[in-house]
Amino acid sequence: MKQDELKAVLATLDLDEVARMADIGGQAPELAAALNRRYGTRIDLVSLRPRGRFADISEDEAAAYLEKLKALGVDEADVSVVTHRKMAGKYDVIASLNGFGSVHRIAGLERFLGRVLHAQSRLVIEVRKGSGSYPFLNRYGSCNTLIPPRREKPGLVVMSVEPASEPAGTWSAIARELAGEGGFFTDCGEHSFLFIPRGDTLVVTFDNLDIAMTKREERRPWGFGFIEAQGWSMLGVMAGGWTWFRDQAVTEEFNRLRDSGFFGRFRRVVFYGASMGGYAAAAFSPAAPGATVFAISPQSTLDKAVVPWEMRYKKAWSRDFSGEYGDAAEVSKAAAQVHVMYDPYVKPDAAHAARFTGENVTHWRCPLLGHRLGSSLHQMGILQEIARRIIDGTLDRHGFHRLLRRRHDFPRYQRELANLALERGHPELAAQVCRYSLDQRDDRHLGAMLDRLSKAEV
Repeated sequence: MKQDELKAVLATLDLDEVARMADIGGQAPELAAALNRRYGTRIDLVSLRPRGRFADISEDEAAAYLEKLKALGVDEADVSVVTHRKMAGKYDVIASLNGFGSVHRIAGLERFLGRVLHAQSRLVIEVRKGSGSYPFLNRYGSCNTLIPPRREKPGLVVMSVEPASEPAGTWSAIARELAGEGGFFTDCGEHSFLFIPRGDTLVVTFDNLDIAMTKREERRPWGFGFIEAQGWSMLGVMAGGWTWFRDQAVTEEFNRLRDSGFFGRFRRVVFYGASMGGYAAAAFSPAAPGATVFAISPQSTLDKAVVPWEMRYKKAWSRDFSGEYGDAAEVSKAAAQVHVMYDPYVKPDAAHAARFTGENVTHWRCPLLGHRLGSSLHQMGILQEIARRIIDGTLDRHGFHRLLRRRHDFPRYQRELANLALERGHPELAAQVCRYSLDQRDDRHLGAMLDRLSKAEV
């Protein structure tokens, strides 16, 4: 894989953690090594026959692949050879270069993918024109084409898995029970609204129903437990997929709530969400003028005429991002305060954040914590405290940076900082980060990096 292709793939994966990768046929050592350096990824060399059955691999072939990885700085302990279905697991990234989709029929992957995909998997695959790859891949998720396939050369595609939708009736039953006698549940088809009354602060959250139902044991909307613990009222807006809430029914329901005086019943109204939900939190905040917005890693819009550089989220490109709740960066100027929290090293996130230019906007930079910033802050144990202070209006720069200092002991931050130091030509700083981290805990990835740096000094 060429360097420019590798950079494009890494940017398009949109993952903050890659624990395990499958390299089918061993044709993607450069990608495997890059993931190992960045995330400490374990690499499986997977051997499949053209029809998808597992196959043995010769010692010479396995040794040659291992030598390629070792030359790229990968520790031998991070590599396994998988020749039987019981040896395979769930993979965050699967690579099929010069194999299924380009040399072998794409349908040969069906059995393997059925075993190893999970709700956040990514498939990096070369596809030949006319191979039927797109109809096959679209059964699992959405495809982002980095290099279009041509007659004489295969293209390069990153496919993102989308969780299977839960039956609407399952969520309806859960939501009606949560709403109780004093609340309400409104089914808008592709979207729904759940209101739970508690106190005179209302927090409006936005979430993907598929994630709530398949990734959380309690099957509750984003922020439910935190909001409940504070005694705040909650309006949870749920999307049945990656819709970015671009649905006329959602617009009409927000207008109905606005016109009925619903939001005026509360002393404080806060719109809160992350990524797709962060976009919606800012975009729909004009329904309650004077509200507070807390948006984590938000998109400002997915209108390609406005943000042509945004190459993620192809699933929503056909949606209409115009209208009164369209461009989040513009319409959120009606809010009292807009808090935009993002990682400046995630270029698309930084570009979206830069579009929020209103006088009511406060930018909160969280370097090297990734697009899934909410998850990182939660793992660090500071998300709820930050959210609480934003909602009650007490978060200041000093308090924020004091809380954010906890990232210094956060494994993801340490790995990202060490890799950034290497990328910018500062091996001494990278080694310093490794030593600091290894004094706290065992980390095979940083230990291997320190060994490489020590040998380079000799």
